[in-house]
Amino acid sequence: MSRTPAIGVVGGGIGGLVAAGLLARSGARVTLYEQEARLGGKAQRLQSGRTVLDTGPTLLTMPAVVHGTFEALGAGDLLPRTVALSPQCEYRWADGSGFLVHPELAATCEAVEALSPGEGRSAEAFYAAAADIHRAAGEPYLEAPFEGVGKFLARVVRRGPAAMLRGMQLPTLHALAARHFRDARLRQFVGRFATYAGASPYLASAAFALIPHLERVEGVHHVEGGMGALVAALETAVRRLGVEVRLGTRGSWSRTGGRWRVGPAGDEAPVDAVVINADPLAGSPAPGAPLAMSGYVLLLEAPVRSRLRHHTVLFSSDGRREFEEIFSGRVPSDPTVYVCHPAATDGGLAAPGTSGLFVMANVPPTGEAFLPEAERLRERCIAAVEALDPSLRGRLRVLGERTPVDFQRQGAPGGSLYGFLPHGRLGPFRRPRAHAAPGLVYAGGGTHPGGGVPLVMLSGRFAAMQVSAELEARA
Repeated sequence: MSRTPAIGVVGGGIGGLVAAGLLARSGARVTLYEQEARLGGKAQRLQSGRTVLDTGPTLLTMPAVVHGTFEALGAGDLLPRTVALSPQCEYRWADGSGFLVHPELAATCEAVEALSPGEGRSAEAFYAAAADIHRAAGEPYLEAPFEGVGKFLARVVRRGPAAMLRGMQLPTLHALAARHFRDARLRQFVGRFATYAGASPYLASAAFALIPHLERVEGVHHVEGGMGALVAALETAVRRLGVEVRLGTRGSWSRTGGRWRVGPAGDEAPVDAVVINADPLAGSPAPGAPLAMSGYVLLLEAPVRSRLRHHTVLFSSDGRREFEEIFSGRVPSDPTVYVCHPAATDGGLAAPGTSGLFVMANVPPTGEAFLPEAERLRERCIAAVEALDPSLRGRLRVLGERTPVDFQRQGAPGGSLYGFLPHGRLGPFRRPRAHAAPGLVYAGGGTHPGGGVPLVMLSGRFAAMQVSAELEARA
């Protein structure tokens, strides 16, 4: 192709921004259409006075992927500073018990032993198994675009017969936890990592054990200024590369005469390829198709500086019942509650002597059917925060909330945060193909490799790779 290729990118979330920037840097003329007034997709933030809270993702893992993405964009100078958290997270139960997860394995094992005598060695064995799972399945899954089970298995085989055998024998995540821990609380801790993909640990593959492995090895990080600072840096990077960004413009796409057209409805322009930064299931979900969980987010402000750590999880008293309720379409009666207190690390995100808190519970992707439950869940979440830090009792002010309805309006089917539900042994490998048709590629958390900031960045990198390869093949 001797002329400059034209690319349309529909959606300005993190995946769309990364794909747009990389394609522009490769020499393409790129136009990005974003229906909202701001870029970032789900990675938005709320500011009330001096309190700043992310309303989407709140933690960063796999920092090498983030650094590598900014370098690939020629934007290493724009990357915000990141801070490795220590401890990484506090896990609590209603009976007052709990433990801290640290970057150092020995410290985590000591904390587990203090919680449940005899289980410290079990924690060490669990993390060793998680490392094996990452080598056998995680590395080949993350290193390239997913183009079918055959190519994925070929990458697994290159790691030797032990890796192949390990992958074929993966149980559910809960079963893996039960192999290592007697204490139900520690099994619940392991099961928590299935929720990173909107899944149940009782039905999802033990492949998700690679997440605690990566958190231990690569750390859990905070972006100074919050995720909004990361989005702002990506926006600066793509504009610097010459991407035309059209905010407040809903992009549509169609194929006419063998060529794609992209742009506002009725005013589409011909392009050589399209990147869609949206959930592939949003356009035509199969009737009754199971979806990954949604979430209820409550944004709070306190007139005192909370004693809570940066990340805290207060577990449900009955984890199995919680997941059974969610996957039967009901808001859980006793939800696990996650709290992010960013000012614990980044004091500039709240005025001195105050705190902003991001609070989240998992809920089913039921769209507007969720709304009658909102008040009850709001009260449960506030009660959970007050139980975690009694100094906040009666002093919390609601700044805002996000429900499945809000996520559905952004294009998420049913408000599902992750779209595709990766249940079953091969669940993670059944995600919708990113390369949907000649000249049409998806990016974002709904396609390979999945949700979370670094994986969405990888999806944008993979989308750019696939588009570039196709354009070269046509030349």
